[in-house]
Amino acid sequence: MSKLKVLISHAHDEKALAEAWSTLIADGLMGAVETWFSSDMTPGGGIGLGKEWRGHLYEKLAESNFIIAIQTPISAARPWIMWECGVASGIDRERGIIPIVFGMGRGDLANPLSSYQVYSGEDAGQVREVLERLAKEAGLSPKEHHLEAPLKAYLEKVSLHRPRRPLGAEQMAIWRTRFEELIRSGREAEVLAKRQAMYASFGATFQPVDPTLHELLSKILLDQKHYQEAIEEVDYALKLVGDDVDLLHRKALALVELQSLPEAEALIGRIVNLRHDLRDNPEIATLEGRIHRERWMVTGEQKDLDRAYEAYLRAYQADPSQYYPGINAAGLALRRGDTAQAEHLLRRVPDTCRALQARDVVSYWVDFTAGEVQLGLEDVTAALVEYERGVARSPGPPPRDRSSALGGARRMIEAKGLQQSVADEIRRVLGIL
Repeated sequence: MSKLKVLISHAHDEKALAEAWSTLIADGLMGAVETWFSSDMTPGGGIGLGKEWRGHLYEKLAESNFIIAIQTPISAARPWIMWECGVASGIDRERGIIPIVFGMGRGDLANPLSSYQVYSGEDAGQVREVLERLAKEAGLSPKEHHLEAPLKAYLEKVSLHRPRRPLGAEQMAIWRTRFEELIRSGREAEVLAKRQAMYASFGATFQPVDPTLHELLSKILLDQKHYQEAIEEVDYALKLVGDDVDLLHRKALALVELQSLPEAEALIGRIVNLRHDLRDNPEIATLEGRIHRERWMVTGEQKDLDRAYEAYLRAYQADPSQYYPGINAAGLALRRGDTAQAEHLLRRVPDTCRALQARDVVSYWVDFTAGEVQLGLEDVTAALVEYERGVARSPGPPPRDRSSALGGARRMIEAKGLQQSVADEIRRVLGIL
């Protein structure tokens, strides 16, 4: 009588589970049942050297008596195992299909394999039942104690490779609440470490589920100057929501901070391609200006300076209430030698700042811009007052915004030829060590 043959169908990244079953059957049934699985790397196992894999697989399916179909929350959604079982059930004679689930309940299986008797690969009693049924088919009557050692070894191996359940919205909501609590309690500095703990709990097979969590983290991490991590969070969110302009803009900001200027410029182009009128949007045009300015600071080429100035001026002209592009255009006008245009902008921007400062809720950026204007007008005392006012706002500026404000002050100081001591005073006011 020929040996009973069992083919173990599995997803490639669940090879360890297939190996565990192959070893269990070989040791528990004393070699009376032959197993085969495609990823088997032992001599004589898997796809034969130099063989066309589809043909070899078809041969193994044709000669098998049973198919053990390993199913996890990840592989249950893949068509490959369905194909193998479908082919096997359609080849000239009937063969048994045995679905084995990991990381999910037997009732969780929703694909066509659920019509068969489903067993849990993590339940010792159910695994023993499969072994005993295979033994009976092979004409064996193993003593119960003969199965103990192989079953124990199998369960230990499976425990090391137990698949995780896919993340649900409830789990993500719990983590989002944890991050929001850190923010509410003024413990933003702990977000990075908490993020590490979150991904450790998710495991290597993590796939994004909740874009709001990643959107929140990307903003916090950008503010804290963790630029690479911010980009990772943006990318997770973009997988779920597609071309979101704010997320693309945030990623471009982080790329500029990392001096990845070509990538940032490509993202600006991607945003403008979504809607051409975004070219004049103050946020988008301002970032475009910053990219060209950063490039000019490296190359020293006039064309880069001109492009930076044009982008900032375009943003300001599109919406004069946006003070930030106005002050940047003024500083760049000075560097271009266009004193008249610089003076014109330095007289206009303060009007906007004063109107905004009269409101009940004021951004610290209004004060920092007003301070930079005063530097452009060479009134250092008035500038320091404005920077002090911005730092005292609630909520106060995060580290990245303080550094950005200092950068703007330094550019204006250099453009006007003011003393380095002025920059040192502003650094002190901003609380930058």
